[in-house]
Formats: sequence, C-alpha cells, structure tokens
Amino acid sequence: MKENLISRLRNLEKKEDMTILMAAVTGSHSFGLSSVQSDYDVRFIYVHNDKRSYLSLRQPVEVIQLKEGLFDMEGWDLFKSSRLTLKSNPALFELFQSPIKLITHPDYYRKMNGLIADSYSKKALGHHYYRMMSDNLQQLTKTRDSERKELKIWVQVYRSYLILEYIIQRGSLPPLSVWELLDLVSIDLELKTMMTRIFKAKQMEKCISDIEIEKNLSLIEGKSLSIKNEITRLHQGKNMETELNELIWTILK
Repeated sequence: MKENLISRLRNLEKKEDMTILMAAVTGSHSFGLSSVQSDYDVRFIYVHNDKRSYLSLRQPVEVIQLKEGLFDMEGWDLFKSSRLTLKSNPALFELFQSPIKLITHPDYYRKMNGLIADSYSKKALGHHYYRMMSDNLQQLTKTRDSERKELKIWVQVYRSYLILEYIIQRGSLPPLSVWELLDLVSIDLELKTMMTRIFKAKQMEKCISDIEIEKNLSLIEGKSLSIKNEITRLHQGKNMETELNELIWTILK
C-alpha cells in the first residue's frame, strides 16, 4: 500500500506541477488504530515548480486535495504550512510525528523536524488537545450516536488525554501511536484497562456496552478537570519566523 500511495503522490506532482517536500499517512493508521474500513489519510507539504508564481499578482494555489475511495489526500503549500508552523499547528505536528512517512526532502525534513521539536509551543498543543477531549466528551454526554461513530469519539477522547498527559509528564512532544502512549504515560490501571478495551474495539470494529460507556464517562470526566490547570504551566515555545524564512528562501533557490 505504501508504494501505491507514493505513486499517487508522484502522479499528483506531475499533474499540479509541484514538488512534494514531505508526505506521510496520518489519522487512524498513524495512531495504530486502523481497521479494514479505515481510510488512508495522507497529508503533504509542497512547493510550486514555477517559482515566479510566488511573485505574481495572482497567488499560487495553497491547498491541493484529492479524494478517491479510501484515499483522502490533502497538501499545503510551503508558505501556508510555514504560517501554520508559526502557530504551532497540531496538524503539522502530527504530520511530522507520523511513523508512516512516504516522501521526505532530506534537508527540509531535517530542519523542520528539529524546528518543531525545539520551538513548538507545548502550551498551544495542550490547549488544542484539551479542547478536542472536552468537545468530544460533551458530544458523548449530550447525544447517543451510532455505536461505530461513538467508538471513534471515544478514541479521540482517550487519544487526546494520553497526549496531554505525555506533554505534561515529560515536557516533550509525544508519539502518535496510542500503544506507545499507553506504555510511556503514567496513569492508573483502571483507566489504562478501559483505554485498551476501547482501542482494541475500534481496531476490530466491535461495540461496547452501555455499562462500559457510563463507567468510561465517570472516569475520564474527573481526569479532565484535574488536567486543565496543568496546561497553563506548559512551555510557551519559541518564535520561529527567522528560521522559517531562511528555510523558505533556501527551498525557493
């Protein structure tokens, strides 16, 4: 499948007259939670081959999308992705943290990966994943959806919580795999057992009982309240504008 994805990206390069600097599989495959029904979410960063387009009145396309069956591909132009990086955007963090890399421009990947690791705001990421956890919890408590969709919501709740605990406990950027997070984060055994059951159910497309759902809610709601204050103590990050400008100029040369 990896070769298939790379081939699709190379064809897209020719079609759009651009060069991909970085591409990886994100979503459930990168979390270690894919099932037979999972889509392939591919995200990439590209630069237009016609460099004059960046100096023209009509700015070049900043987002390229391709959706075909199980394949969902979306790319961001070098300038757009750099602006997102300045804001410590979580989608860029997950792209570079993905264990399933498809294309990497060596110099660009090395510099960006180092920049994200050294300068990204742990506080900004903390607020993002806390909102994700809270919003999904609110959805679970207000409405009852299809069991399959509800399981996906639970995954986002628990994945967000594990990422938050990792950042707070270790002060560094977390891996994406929920199985790695479960091994590396210190949490109580009951909660860890619940998370494992949910993650395995997601992989196997199985259902969970109403009793388990209520128990899960009571456990995680208490945890979410106690973790909120910890986010304010996280590192603010560093300004990356100078380094990103230098990287852009190097790529455009």
